[in-house]
Amino acid sequence: MSASAATPARRRPVWSQLFTRPIARVVPDAWRPAVVTGVKGVHTTLFVGIGAAIIVFVWDGLRGHPGRRSATAFGIVMAESVIYLSNNQVCPFTPLAEELGAENGAVADLFLPDWASRRIPLVSTSALVMGIALNLRALLASRSA
Repeated sequence: MSASAATPARRRPVWSQLFTRPIARVVPDAWRPAVVTGVKGVHTTLFVGIGAAIIVFVWDGLRGHPGRRSATAFGIVMAESVIYLSNNQVCPFTPLAEELGAENGAVADLFLPDWASRRIPLVSTSALVMGIALNLRALLASRSA
């Protein structure tokens, strides 16, 4: 098996390059390593925050306490989902980091093994669906009580 056959094809962003290319062009070469670090820092913070929102949403559903916090967490996750899906399942920060010189701009690759980072969409989508079912069940139970 060749190296190219073992490596899955990378998705190409649909719209984010409209923003990332102009931004990358104006960053001086001397600043690029620091800007890449900043982009990865913001990307990591958003990644962790969205993961935490999924956990909060599922947790509130498990406890049977949907409310304002659950709605906020769900809104955050849905906004990220729209951005991610509309860009061909590529976070806009990934190509920005790469255009600034990062070898790989995917945030999951910073702290997760490849097999885990490839499963993030499946795991997070499954958790989100479970959270939706749990929160709907709790809402319906509270209305019938």
